[in-house]
Amino acid sequence: MRSIFIGSTGGEPGQTLAAWALALKLKAKGARVGFFKPYGLLPDVGTSAEGAFCDSDVALFKGVLGLTETAEALCPVVLTENLIAEVSASHEERLIAKIEEAFGEISRGKDVALIMGAKEIFLGGGLSKLSDSLLVKLFDASVLLVDRYQRDNLTLYSLLSLNSFLDGRVKTAILNHVSPEKMDHLQAKVIPFLQGKGLKSVAAVPESPILAALTVFTIADLIEGQILCRSDLGGNLIKSFTIGAKYLEGPLSIFKQVYNKVILTGLSETGEEEKALGGIILTGGKTPGDLVLGIAKERSIPLILTRADTFQTMERLEKARPSLTARDEFKVRQFLALMEQAAASDQWVEALL
Repeated sequence: MRSIFIGSTGGEPGQTLAAWALALKLKAKGARVGFFKPYGLLPDVGTSAEGAFCDSDVALFKGVLGLTETAEALCPVVLTENLIAEVSASHEERLIAKIEEAFGEISRGKDVALIMGAKEIFLGGGLSKLSDSLLVKLFDASVLLVDRYQRDNLTLYSLLSLNSFLDGRVKTAILNHVSPEKMDHLQAKVIPFLQGKGLKSVAAVPESPILAALTVFTIADLIEGQILCRSDLGGNLIKSFTIGAKYLEGPLSIFKQVYNKVILTGLSETGEEEKALGGIILTGGKTPGDLVLGIAKERSIPLILTRADTFQTMERLEKARPSLTARDEFKVRQFLALMEQAAASDQWVEALL
C-alpha cells in the first residue's frame, strides 16, 4: 500500500482541491483509495453521517470516495483552538498511538492512502511534537506539496527547504493561483530549476475565475438564506456581488423598488463570458410579493431570502472562505483541466507512486 501526504505551505493554496483531484485520478486508474486526516479542528463546516460534528474534509471525502469508515477513524484527533495548548503539553504520545491505530484501520484493503496535512506544513497541527513532518516519516509517505505562488524566492525557499527537511520525499509540487502574466516565467525558469533540484514533477496552475466562484447554493448556506424560487438554478456560478442596480433593466427594473437586496453577478461555465445576473439576495427577512416572485421565475433568476440585513450579508460574502463540498465538483473538473495543461499527461500523479 502506498501513502501519499498532501501538504500546504500556507496561505490557502488549494490543498483540499488538489487532494480531491488526485483521488479522482487514482480512482480512474482503478486504485482503491483511502483518506486520512490525522488531526482536524472544530468548529468546522460539515457533519458526519451520524450527525456528529466532524472536519469538513472528512465529510467531503467520505462522500467522494464512498468510504465506510467512521469519521473518528478518518480523523482521530479533533480539537478546538482552546484545547491545543492543553493537549500538546500532556498527551502527545497517546495521540500518536491513536493516529497509528486509526491509520491501520483506514488503510486496510486500500492500494493508496491519501493523508491530508495541516493548513501549513511548517506548523503541523499546532501540536509541538505531533507535526506533519513526523507523520510523513512515520507513514513513509511521498509528498504532494501545494504552494500559493507569490514570489520566486518564497516558493523556492518553501519547496526546497521542506524537501530537504523531509529527506527528499516531496515528489510533486503544485504552484497554484499563478497570475497569467507569470506563467511563462515559471515554465521557463522556476520549474526547470526546481526539477533540477530533485522534484520529479512541478506544475503551475493559473488563476481561474471558476475556481474562485461560488454557487447560489453555497451563498444561500453562507448567509443562512432560503432559496425562494428557481432552486433548479442553484448551481449557477457567481463571480461577484454588488448592491448596485446595473443589471436591473426591462422587467427586472421592478427590483429597483426593493431596497434591501444584493445583486449576484453570474459567470459562465467556461469562465470566459459573464452572465448579467446570476441571482438576487433579498435581505431583512421580508418575503417579496407575488409580482416580484413571478418575474424572477419568468426571467430564471434565483431569489434568496435572508434575515440578515444588507450590511451583514455583504460582510459575510466578502469574508467567506467556504469549505469544499460535493456541490463543488465543477471546481475539481476545472482544476484537473488546468493540471492537464500544466503537467505532461499524468506525470504529477505517477511521480507520487
